[in-house]
Amino acid sequence: MLAVVLAAVLTGCSGVVPTPMPVPSGSPAPATASGFGLANPAQELAEFRAALAAPAQPFSAVLKVQVTDGTLTVRRQGVVNVSDGLQTASLSVVSASASVSASAPAAASASASASASAPMHQQGETQAYLTITRQATYTRAADHAWVRSPHPPEPLLTDHRPLAQALLQSDPSSFHGKTKLRTLRGGLGFHLVGRLPRSTVAEALDAAIREQLAQHQVPDCTTDLLIDADGRLSELTLTCEANGYQLRSTTTLTEYGPAAETGPPADL
Repeated sequence: MLAVVLAAVLTGCSGVVPTPMPVPSGSPAPATASGFGLANPAQELAEFRAALAAPAQPFSAVLKVQVTDGTLTVRRQGVVNVSDGLQTASLSVVSASASVSASAPAAASASASASASAPMHQQGETQAYLTITRQATYTRAADHAWVRSPHPPEPLLTDHRPLAQALLQSDPSSFHGKTKLRTLRGGLGFHLVGRLPRSTVAEALDAAIREQLAQHQVPDCTTDLLIDADGRLSELTLTCEANGYQLRSTTTLTEYGPAAETGPPADL
């Protein structure tokens, strides 16, 4: 679920854990990852299938994306809204590379798409901003003016459900049951891990990344999915490697809420 703006190749809180109190005799056993009591794999799988089959609802969420191949890292963060078949968003995009060269992988194109002609900083870092409304797309590189353009040809987010279904079909053991979500709100979700062919995960990657993987003859990607109890994406990590090359992308959606309207940048 990488978006077009990343055209390049290209997430939580910590604190002091309280010392657990002893469980008084006769008290109920602590809840397991499956919710209450011992895990029931068949029931959990049925719950997961039902959540996955539920109609998708409009939403807003905090989106974080990081894609890296060891040469270039692109990070994107902001709020995305999905409603009426449209995706709008207000995001920042940061790309960082150890060196700038013509052979830098597809991540470079991601930066270029989001930040146009932004100059590289001394550490090889570029910052840009992206706003997508119902009417248009606005991009701005650091210290540059906003540029208006039509909507990008590729969506910010692609549907994660076909990936989950493909994992279940290719290997039922890819379903790891319920687990705690790595979000501020916590809660339980469903965890799937397995390998999928590059062609199957292609829609979760933009064109520049797909081309990069093809050039390195990457046959498949380890696909790690966390899906919340409502069937919505919590986290997707794709690790694609072959012939000494590795690309890793992580997309997270947190703080789900009702969909809102994304307006044009305030400083146009």
